[in-house]
Amino acid sequence: MKRSRGIGLLVICSVLLIVPLEMLPQAQQPGPTVVPGFYDALDKNAVAVRQGEATFYQRCSLCHLPRVRKAGTTPGPAPSLTGLLKGADKEEENRVRSYILKGSNLMPGWQYSLKPAEIDEVIAYLKTL
Repeated sequence: MKRSRGIGLLVICSVLLIVPLEMLPQAQQPGPTVVPGFYDALDKNAVAVRQGEATFYQRCSLCHLPRVRKAGTTPGPAPSLTGLLKGADKEEENRVRSYILKGSNLMPGWQYSLKPAEIDEVIAYLKTL
């Protein structure tokens, strides 16, 4: 009985090593920020704003949002971005985009860790602040 169980386990392990992981149902999971159908009812601009907001809170909020403490709030180390792109033209958007990409001596550049589409989404979100 133990021998047949060992052979069966050996066969299963061999099949798992031969079958590509893409064929297994567990490997076909949506990305961590993708909720199927969540963005279907929104127009494309609203989707970009929501995704830009998520990127902003993940990457930018540590410095650009105030700190909440027990006694109240203290400002973050970087300036608030509220109103930065409200009613801005393309030239101002391009200037902010360049600043996000390259950074400065006080802010890291994001050109190697954010895709151009993600930066466009952050810009779309900043226009709503």
